[in-house]
Amino acid sequence: MLWSLVAVGVTGILLGFRFRAPALIVVTAVTVVISAVASGTDDLFDRQRLLSILLLVATLQCAYVLGLLLGAIWRRGVTHEQ
Repeated sequence: MLWSLVAVGVTGILLGFRFRAPALIVVTAVTVVISAVASGTDDLFDRQRLLSILLLVATLQCAYVLGLLLGAIWRRGVTHEQ
C-alpha cells in the first residue's frame, strides 16, 4: 500500500506540473479502476477497499495541487529570469 501511495503521489505532482484538470479526472478514474481490480474480487463494497481507494484518490488530488503550486513557482522564476 505504501508504494501505491508513493506512485500515486508522484503521478499527481507530475500531472499538476504539466497538465490541467481534464487529465486529473482521467487519472482519477484510472486510479479507482486499477485499485479496485488489484485489491481482489471478493466484495466490491468492502469497507477496507473503499477506504484504500479513497486514500489513493485523496493522495492523487493533493499531490496534483502541490504540482500546480510547484509549476506556478517554477514558471514565475523562469519569467523573472528573462
